[in-house]
Amino acid sequence: MERAAQSIVVLAVLALGAGPGAARVAATPPAGAITGEKPADLRRDRVPAILLKPIPGTGAVPRMAPSRRPAASPGEREAYEAQFRSLRMRHFQGSGPQRAAGLEAVRAIRDPKAFEALWNVMQAEKDDVRLAALDAFAAGRDEGQYRLAWIAIHDADKAIRGEATRRIVRPPSQAVLAAIDEGLRAENSDWIDQAGLLAGAVHAIEAIPGLIFAQFANGQTDGSVREGRSLAWIAIGKVRSYVQNVIPVVGDNSGAFQPVIGQVIEGAVLEIAGCNVTIYHGDVHDSLVSMTTYDSGTETAQLGWDMRAWWQWFNTQYVPLKQREDEVLAKAVPAAPGGAAAPK
Repeated sequence: MERAAQSIVVLAVLALGAGPGAARVAATPPAGAITGEKPADLRRDRVPAILLKPIPGTGAVPRMAPSRRPAASPGEREAYEAQFRSLRMRHFQGSGPQRAAGLEAVRAIRDPKAFEALWNVMQAEKDDVRLAALDAFAAGRDEGQYRLAWIAIHDADKAIRGEATRRIVRPPSQAVLAAIDEGLRAENSDWIDQAGLLAGAVHAIEAIPGLIFAQFANGQTDGSVREGRSLAWIAIGKVRSYVQNVIPVVGDNSGAFQPVIGQVIEGAVLEIAGCNVTIYHGDVHDSLVSMTTYDSGTETAQLGWDMRAWWQWFNTQYVPLKQREDEVLAKAVPAAPGGAAAPK
C-alpha cells in the first residue's frame, strides 16, 4: 500500500523502535577485514562535511548536495525535443548506415540543456539508441552525470538502470549526490529503493544519514479518505434462512402463495476503518549496512531496522571515526604557496 506522503525526518527517530524481528542482512565484509588503502575510485581527499557532524535530534536530515535546477527552460526543452523527434524520424525507422549515423549523432550531443529532452524522446527507442544516449550523458560532465543518476533511479527498465549506473564516475559528483538525495526524499517507494541501490553501487558515503532515515516509513490511512467506506471487513457467523414474506398467486378457480426467503447472519463482523502502514525499503537497508560496514571496518548488521540505534551509532561512533580520519587526511594535504596549509 502506497503511503500518501513520505519525508526524511529525524524527529521520527525518537518515536520509532526496532523493525521486524527477522531483519534483512546484507552481504558485507566481516569486522576487521578492511586493511590497507581503499581503491582509488572510493578514495576522498577529505571526509565529506555531512559526516563530520552528528545528526540533530529534531528537524530534517541535511541535504548531501544542493537541489538541482533544470538546465533548460521549458521553451528550450520543447525546441530540443522537436529537433530530436526529427532526428528519430530520419535515422531510426530502419537499419544500416542511416541508423549508424543517427547513433553517432546522438553520442556526439554535448549541450547540457539538451540532455533532458534527448532522454524524453529516445527512452522509448530500441536499446542501441538508449545506450547511445547514455554514452552522450557519460561524456557530458556535471549535467550528464545528473541525468545518468536520474535514469538509474527513475527508469522502469532494470537493464537500463544498470547501464546508467555503470557510467557514473566514482566517487560520485555533487550532481549525482543531488539525484540520490531527491530519490531518497521521493514519495514513490520504488524510487527510494533504487536511490538506495545507486548510493551503494557508487559508494556514496554522503548518503549514509539519508539512508538511515529512509529504511522504512510509517503512514496512515483512514475511512474518511474513502468517503465513509470501510477499508476491509471480516464476518464470522452462521446464516439462517426464514420466510420473510409471501406473494399471493391467483389462477382460475385457484390460489396459492409464493414464499420470499430472507437470510439472517448470526455472529460477529470486524470492520477496518483505518490502519497504520509501515513500508520497509529493503534495498536501502542493505546498501546502508554494506556501506557502513565497509567504511567503518565494523559490522553494522546487528543494528537491524532500529532507526534510534542507527542514529546513536552514527553520532557516537561513526562521526568521531570520520573526524579522526579527516585530521589524518588534513595533515597529508600539501601546503599552499607561502607556507600556509591548503584550504579544506
